Amino acid sequence: MNLEPIKDIIDLIKSEQSYIADDLDSEEPYFSENRYSPFPLSENNVRDFELFDNGEKVTYVDGGNIDIISSPSLYIGLVRIYFNIIKNNKPIRPKFLHQKFEFYVFGKSIGNKDIDFYFKLIPFNKDYKLELESIENIFHSYDPTITNGNFRAELGSVCGIARRFLEWKVSQLVIEKELEKGDILVRDGSLQTAITGESEYSKKAYMAAEKKEVTFCGIAKRSRLYTSKGRSLSYAVKTLGNKKYPKKLWYYHPIVEINYSDHNAEMLFVKFHPLSRYSFRFEIEKNRAKDLGQKGIERVLGILASNSLDLRFPGYPYGLVDADYIARIRGDEKETHKTLFMSVCSDREILKFIDENTSVEDAHDVLDSLHFV
Repeated sequence: MNLEPIKDIIDLIKSEQSYIADDLDSEEPYFSENRYSPFPLSENNVRDFELFDNGEKVTYVDGGNIDIISSPSLYIGLVRIYFNIIKNNKPIRPKFLHQKFEFYVFGKSIGNKDIDFYFKLIPFNKDYKLELESIENIFHSYDPTITNGNFRAELGSVCGIARRFLEWKVSQLVIEKELEKGDILVRDGSLQTAITGESEYSKKAYMAAEKKEVTFCGIAKRSRLYTSKGRSLSYAVKTLGNKKYPKKLWYYHPIVEINYSDHNAEMLFVKFHPLSRYSFRFEIEKNRAKDLGQKGIERVLGILASNSLDLRFPGYPYGLVDADYIARIRGDEKETHKTLFMSVCSDREILKFIDENTSVEDAHDVLDSLHFV
């Protein structure tokens, strides 16, 4: 094999890596919309904080979804939302709610001058005591919040929409039923709402948190934010943070002033463990962040850091590790639910209809299953 192309790539990476020695103070976070007003990067924005644990409850919320039957006009999916509660760094059982909420998502395409997508949620358990604003929803297939560029959205996108709505709704319910003043709720991901109608759910969750004085947060595992020079913002901030506090917990703030109703948050980057390789984008609901002030925010970070000591993944709250594990829907579960659905459905015409609809999409799966010698 010719190794020269690989060496060329390594040289290109070296030229990119060289910016570590650059003066980052002349750089700033980059946001394409004028509703985001960034602050220049500066080592002065890095602050250290300490571990803290005073008995507050912290709940972590995450969701998963998977396709069961998928075609351009017919869809069945599965959504699972899970939460846990940690107190004194130990899990406790909820008093009033199920910890796991599971729904089938039924979707279909509708011809109405153009193509709309309809979906309906069917709960596994009618005792969830979870009432959605609407269990039936209609989205235009060219709704810009679900399309991929200029292409029409796929019908299967309704499952991801349902998951996002349910994550907010379950968060609201957990705050109302399980949490008290001073407690913390952390959802997986940022606090930005991106889909049509999603902000209706987030606002109600925030109202519940404000009423109970609960701190509503989000931790994003990934960050695709950039600096004004096209560099990774998370890497640039981590470089500054580790330079100033190489063996301490630290957070970076301020990053940007957000003036956007669909992103009601104060943004930070945080290193939750001195030995961690990672720093994470962290967001607090904006009004709550103002009420807490710097000391209050540091207290919240200290509480979350006290739950981030597991050496299997130092610097990431164990509650989110657990929530991800339980909420994640695996491939064998997909096959189980598909087989169950087919076994319950005794109508041959319906089974034929499903088979003929899905065959237009599953040719790729057939190719994937072939083994060429």
